[in-house]
Amino acid sequence: MAEATNSVHLARLRASIALAVNVRARQVALNAAKDQLRRQGLRLSEFSARDLRIRAEEYLAANREELIADAKADVERWRLAGFFGRRYANINSDAQGGKR
Repeated sequence: MAEATNSVHLARLRASIALAVNVRARQVALNAAKDQLRRQGLRLSEFSARDLRIRAEEYLAANREELIADAKADVERWRLAGFFGRRYANINSDAQGGKR
């Protein structure tokens, strides 16, 4: 029973981490797209959220590997800091004694 519970928790953690990596990569892409517009001397208020999102998606498509790698590093750092819960901060160590 404990093994089944642990596998459920690990599956949830993996899903949360995958989602966090995706969201983080999109955040960085959006900020990069905004920075490009600012460097061109354009105001962000001149663009709709949809236009900004389209530019971010284009940036993400062009730089996907780098953005995903950086996002994975960020999310792993967050996991170790306990942002996904203290239970998962040390998932690869023997720190989780629990019942045996």
